[in-house]
Amino acid sequence: MSLDTVREEIHQIDKNIIDLIAERQRLAATVAGEKHQTGIPVRDEEQRARVLDRAFEYAVTRNIDPVEVRKIFAILIAMNEERQREYSGEGNLP
Repeated sequence: MSLDTVREEIHQIDKNIIDLIAERQRLAATVAGEKHQTGIPVRDEEQRARVLDRAFEYAVTRNIDPVEVRKIFAILIAMNEERQREYSGEGNLP
């Protein structure tokens, strides 16, 4: 397999990752609506911990650095929280 072929595969994977992040963001807006209706705050420390722990544990099973995966998921959670704040009119997104 040539270097260009491998790079093209990586490029496709990168696009898939971005698509999945966009889907996660879309779902964050749905979560925001539910939280807004029920008066639940955007930041949910228990849920955050569950997501980070789940990501860490799954990374271990996939034999990739779980600490770095946890950092990536912390960023994803922050993005979703910002999306939720934007939904309620409190965020900074365009």
